Amino acid sequence: MLEKTNAPDCFKVGMNRLDVYTTPILESEMALIFQKDITRLYLDFSEVEEVSSSVLGLLLHKKMFYKKMGKELCITNVLPPISKLLKILNLSNHLLT
Repeated sequence: MLEKTNAPDCFKVGMNRLDVYTTPILESEMALIFQKDITRLYLDFSEVEEVSSSVLGLLLHKKMFYKKMGKELCITNVLPPISKLLKILNLSNHLLT
């Protein structure tokens, strides 16, 4: 699901729909990346067209969890519909770079 990009510490989410079924996969892949001694992870959402509340909850939880460990988690290259959703939910400042 997460593919390394040319940008430092950036991984592209290779699915267009993130829902309750993909949440555990996303969580385990993020954990594996952070185990590799990186301090920053950017998730490229350029291909993500739909995102569920379970994924948003996971991202918020993991952002706070990793922040306590001195690590950073952000999403980038968000498509306009998802950006609008994040603004409506007042999550833009928390998740976007």
